[in-house]
Amino acid sequence: MLRRWKIRSDGVKQRFNFSPLRKEIVKLYELGLSARNVGKKLKISHSRVLKILESENIDRRKIVKPILNEDYLKLTISRAYLLGVMCGDGCVFSGIENKGKWFFKSYIVHLSVKDRDFLDEFIKHFINVYGFSPKIYYRDRKNKKWSNIWVARVKRKLVYEDLARYNFGGNKWKVPNEVINSKEEIVCSFLKGFYDSEGSFIIGSRGASLSIYSTSKKGIEEVKRLTEGIGIKVSEIKIDSRPFRKNECYYFFITDRKSFRAFLNKMGFSIKRKQDRVLHYLSKLSNMRSK
Repeated sequence: MLRRWKIRSDGVKQRFNFSPLRKEIVKLYELGLSARNVGKKLKISHSRVLKILESENIDRRKIVKPILNEDYLKLTISRAYLLGVMCGDGCVFSGIENKGKWFFKSYIVHLSVKDRDFLDEFIKHFINVYGFSPKIYYRDRKNKKWSNIWVARVKRKLVYEDLARYNFGGNKWKVPNEVINSKEEIVCSFLKGFYDSEGSFIIGSRGASLSIYSTSKKGIEEVKRLTEGIGIKVSEIKIDSRPFRKNECYYFFITDRKSFRAFLNKMGFSIKRKQDRVLHYLSKLSNMRSK
């Protein structure tokens, strides 16, 4: 067994035994195994592997998982839908996490929704863009006034860096330039993602309205222009003055039957309960006219 003698700070000479696995640890790590997998293979702790690599002056590799789809930056229908969702309910953030004694920075893309069919649509497009699926969670809320939610979460630095550059969230977001300058099918896919996130269809005593809300005035103005650009008539932008709103919120809406049909034909909702509500309302109007 290899040994090394060191002089402690108090002047005492002390002997250290080298692990017989030292060379094997370095070899496996340099072959591409992660420090954690080296530990599993040799049945020693992860922390011991890290200490040995450090004592051997081996630089640790950065843990950055690649994106499987090399063309993920290409603006496709799926990428446009993801961008629309991220302008609405999606969010990206980073922070410091810890596991035991180890602290590390995490990079997170997150979506939480109450409709599973919305989550499934998001995951389908996410896989098309990046080549892998987010992790899925279900949260049962203790407060019965709140809806239980489905969560899709990704911890990948490259995905985070891709989406974080758009400054989604809050009142600063705007429609990505590549979407504004795209053909209609891309615009419609983006709008579908945004309407899935922020759209609501309400039936009242005088009729119905399909509205979308946002705290970003710039963003809502651009969404309005895109919606009008594909042939859907909408209202002027208004300010939501309801007392529960903490921040200034902007919205516009669709109210006429022709525009409802155009909405369904151009994009519609991925969320079945919202789509069915619009279809049921239009069917009811048709029955009333036929009498």
